[in-house]
Amino acid sequence: MADPLDELRILKTQLRELRWTTQVDSLKTLARESARGPGARGGISKATIGNVINPDNSTMPRWETYEIFIDTCLRLIDRAGAEPPADGRDLQVWRLRYIQVRDALGDNGDPGDTLDDAADESAGVTTSGVAEPDSVRDSARTPPRRGRWPVWLTAATVLALVAALLVWQVADEDEPELGSAATESAPSLCAELGGKLVLEDSFTDPNTGWPQHGGKLEYDSGAYRLTATSGIQEVHASAPIPSLTNSCMEAVVRMEAGFGGVALWCRAEQGDLARRYFFAVGITGHWSIAMGQPVEARVAVLAGRDSLPGLDLKRETRIGASCRSAPDGVDLVISVNGHRLRHLDPESQLTSGTVGVVGWSWLLEPGASSSFLIEEIRIWELPTVG
Repeated sequence: MADPLDELRILKTQLRELRWTTQVDSLKTLARESARGPGARGGISKATIGNVINPDNSTMPRWETYEIFIDTCLRLIDRAGAEPPADGRDLQVWRLRYIQVRDALGDNGDPGDTLDDAADESAGVTTSGVAEPDSVRDSARTPPRRGRWPVWLTAATVLALVAALLVWQVADEDEPELGSAATESAPSLCAELGGKLVLEDSFTDPNTGWPQHGGKLEYDSGAYRLTATSGIQEVHASAPIPSLTNSCMEAVVRMEAGFGGVALWCRAEQGDLARRYFFAVGITGHWSIAMGQPVEARVAVLAGRDSLPGLDLKRETRIGASCRSAPDGVDLVISVNGHRLRHLDPESQLTSGTVGVVGWSWLLEPGASSSFLIEEIRIWELPTVG
């Protein structure tokens, strides 16, 4: 007889495939949509959805939870004009699979959902089961104004100070017409490129392996916070996976407080003071592909734009970053809410390395800090181009 936990992993893998067919990248969006369906009774939280589709989570939610999740996915699949996986539209087939796994688990199954108030809040579902608008949550979490203005370096000042150290090149651009910066409608760069999904984290479990350092790197109620102080300037977090040669990352990020920016990275050499490719977005609207060379106190900006209409880093922003070998060099692409820049680095010396996230602060006032929330992240291993 098959291991019941293996059967549960298969079921959750099938449900994850159904989730991806919706073409909706954000678990928070799925949570909000789950509250809008007929008989949804307030929907299900981001944390519970993470449980439902995580093959490594051995808990077994109630059938009612699975039913709401499946119904939500099927509505979104129809909206996208897509087709679900084989037998994925038949609720009776899903019900049979569920009963078989539940009965096989016996006492090993958990009849309840893994819910708590913090997880519900992160999903935008209040204790009364009503979806709460983003504007309400954002205003509730906005830090109070300080008594006096902070001292900061503006983007222009920063660029003037490091102009001698920057190497600008013309960017190859592959981007749709600029418009709304809404993350929900942004196409998935990584899904288009294919490859193997090696990490998906919504940070509802504080033991998924990301570095934790009090006040700098920490899990917080369904998000991962990076805090860069005026004395540190940058704070790095390597993803808890082995080094990759060809990779693609997508993250939903938001600047919580301060003045600075956030970036994804790939092919980093060992140590914080190491070369790597950065895919960065700043609070001023500048977004770019760069090579960081900290030992030389030098950043080579390979492709960049000074602004992106509609971008507001203090709201949810989707950043994508692909990094893969091509016949003529390393093909690098940054996607910000669906708008893209591409650069081909023909003489790269970075062949493989770690991937991760970094936040930085431009505040100079002693004790001042800038903080960023990574709300979701997915990482793929890609095949080599051509």
